[in-house]
Amino acid sequence: MAFSDLTLTRNNIDALEELTFKGVNVTTGTTTLNLSEKDNLILGKAIKLLKTDILENLREYINDSTYATETALLDAIYAADSEELLVDLLSYKFLELWFSQDATHKESYSFQKAGKYYAMYIQYLTGNLRRLSGLLAKPKTTPRVRFMSMY
Repeated sequence: MAFSDLTLTRNNIDALEELTFKGVNVTTGTTTLNLSEKDNLILGKAIKLLKTDILENLREYINDSTYATETALLDAIYAADSEELLVDLLSYKFLELWFSQDATHKESYSFQKAGKYYAMYIQYLTGNLRRLSGLLAKPKTTPRVRFMSMY
């Protein structure tokens, strides 16, 4: 399966925010999660940001040619993910973006929720990528040589 197959379902959102979205079931427009007519725009942005964060954190796999392209690396990460860790990360990023669009001031409920999901996203991004990268081929890094002076 390819990284491009990564998406969310309403169940992924309801697992985290069931009470917030209780009774919300939009079926018009280009909805993906039935949250609004254009929730697919936020989902698309969340996928792009997750992709960028993964590539930034695992850049050494591309730099040393362990994986020939960014797409190959992303597909390898997606294939190694048997516990849906990437879906969890995408859920956190989606909810962060969802709530941040309504955050007008620091005391607002939306601002607090966006901050909560941002913190969860950053925490789980580091841990989950460390775990998933352990399932990939090791980077072809060469050890640094240290020259010592004879003075």
